Amino acid sequence: MGHFLTVADVMTKNVVTVTEDTPFKAVAAVLAENHISAVPVRSVYGGVAGVVSETDLLRKEQYQRTPHGLHWPHRKTRAKAEALTAGMLMTSPAVTVEGGCTLDEAARLMAGRGITRLVVTDGDELAGIVARSDLLKAFLATDEEILARVRRDVVDRNLWDDPLSVEVSVHEGVVTLTGQVEKKSTVAFAEELVGGVDGVVGVQTKLTWTFDDTTRATGATFY
Repeated sequence: MGHFLTVADVMTKNVVTVTEDTPFKAVAAVLAENHISAVPVRSVYGGVAGVVSETDLLRKEQYQRTPHGLHWPHRKTRAKAEALTAGMLMTSPAVTVEGGCTLDEAARLMAGRGITRLVVTDGDELAGIVARSDLLKAFLATDEEILARVRRDVVDRNLWDDPLSVEVSVHEGVVTLTGQVEKKSTVAFAEELVGGVDGVVGVQTKLTWTFDDTTRATGATFY
């Protein structure tokens, strides 16, 4: 089985943290000094208690500028605006993933939760942070690296009887498969497998087949 990039491969490992009792201004300073948009909050019991983001901090500014007499729609939002420490500011529990999570799984989790970063844990311990921009690192692979991955993860797994019958080329991340396979169903299977290789932008197939196994024809059709 081939190796696909995981969260552990692209995450930031040396993570700046704060504690639940870190004052509001100190949290703001940590974000500014480290040029980050969020910081994990360590629990007094160990592990990660939550995350404080720029959005959490800015609620205080928004609240202070809200005209008197107007009420915020959510009690939780107002509580964050009045927060004095990281423990009061943070979004808890933090959305976490294990380092072995694949990049596409992490991307789906971010999209589903409407967030731009995930806390990476190893058991209960903080292992790193993965941001949405980190997930794009897979697409920075060169054509040569992608070609090697396709050969290793698809071709060398004996997808078709004769590996030499299919030529693989890559240009700007787009993989082209040219040649002949025995079964028509192999074409769709090849597209799916190649499309799942890290760094692949798209797949073009110029494959022909000897036997159409996708229909219940009375006789075999040859191409």
